[in-house]
Amino acid sequence: MEIPRLLFLIKIYGKVTDFNGNPMERVEIVVLSREFKAIYQTFSDADGKYSLDISRGNYIALWACKDYAIKNLEYWAWNIPAYQDLEINPRINGLEVYAINAWIPQGGLPSMRIYFRPMSLKRAKEFSQRLGIGFPLSPDELRNLSYNFSIIDIAPNLTKGDIEVLIDDQTVEVLEVNKVREAAGGNRSIYGYLIQTTIPTNLKNSDYSRIRIIVSGRETGEKGEGCLFYRRIWEMDNLGVEQ
Repeated sequence: MEIPRLLFLIKIYGKVTDFNGNPMERVEIVVLSREFKAIYQTFSDADGKYSLDISRGNYIALWACKDYAIKNLEYWAWNIPAYQDLEINPRINGLEVYAINAWIPQGGLPSMRIYFRPMSLKRAKEFSQRLGIGFPLSPDELRNLSYNFSIIDIAPNLTKGDIEVLIDDQTVEVLEVNKVREAAGGNRSIYGYLIQTTIPTNLKNSDYSRIRIIVSGRETGEKGEGCLFYRRIWEMDNLGVEQ
């Protein structure tokens, strides 16, 4: 007896808005495989709503954007656990929160470390204009530039007050913010942020926690958001954190 294909499908759905809560129509939503290939795609409707039926499994990311590099940058959700229906509500503007990773270090104060690499649309355009190259930035153009520079300076300048972190819908305190350099190839670096946060209490039993990063660029007036689904492999009692 053939098993119906629908039994192997789950639904990813949600609503795309700007940071004022206005729905955004014709936003492209794409799910990427572990090989970083686009395998599912749809667009939001007039109410900002979208829905995708996808095969059960783990996917490296989902992104959403409209008018890329013109008005907005992408929203990214990472490590998508597509094992049951999942709601993801992207918000997009001129900041992108890319490459989100998180872990709990062994030893020291019980806390979360979160790394992300943000990009500001305004700063990226200014950077490309200074170098006399097109935008979006092309890796080939950057490699072939005769102009000598060591930093791809497209990140917003962020402090504690510019970063909001929610873990499973609980706001956690940002304890430390470190702006760090990440090797970008060709003897050049790009800026990322390594932050330390508290761990929320009273977490529900779940295989995955959703970590949301919301950033505001004071200098440019831009906003951005991204999220990471983090597999909960720690025992909260061992960290001295109330459950």
